[in-house]
Amino acid sequence: MARKRKKSEIHAGELNLTAMIDVAFQLLSFFIITVKPVDVVANLNVFRPSPEKTNTQDASPAKLIRIQVFPEGFVINDRDVSVRQLEALLVKLAEIDKNQTILIMCANASPHEKLVEVLDICAKVGLNNLSVVSSGGY
Repeated sequence: MARKRKKSEIHAGELNLTAMIDVAFQLLSFFIITVKPVDVVANLNVFRPSPEKTNTQDASPAKLIRIQVFPEGFVINDRDVSVRQLEALLVKLAEIDKNQTILIMCANASPHEKLVEVLDICAKVGLNNLSVVSSGGY
């Protein structure tokens, strides 16, 4: 007796969804992998200068005042000064322009009190564009 093979019992109204779900997942993974994310930083609204005001020759160079703090005293723009002289010079500089850049360079051996004195004087006269640098070469 020969055996009869059983045909799969799929009726005409039923569909095998396994293959379609597999294709859908493959398409989903393809789109997830190939999508390029939007760069948020590139789309920020930034105030830019208008192209009409490109005359950079009128702009004055940035003013930099260097104050060096040593254990024995202060030096402002390569000139030795005492605390009183430093305060008087900073008062005059603040009267001219309070947005001047002040670079405070501290030697490793200088005590912290000296740096705090300079910072207090700058705050008292209204200079607030300060940078503090520690340097061991003094």
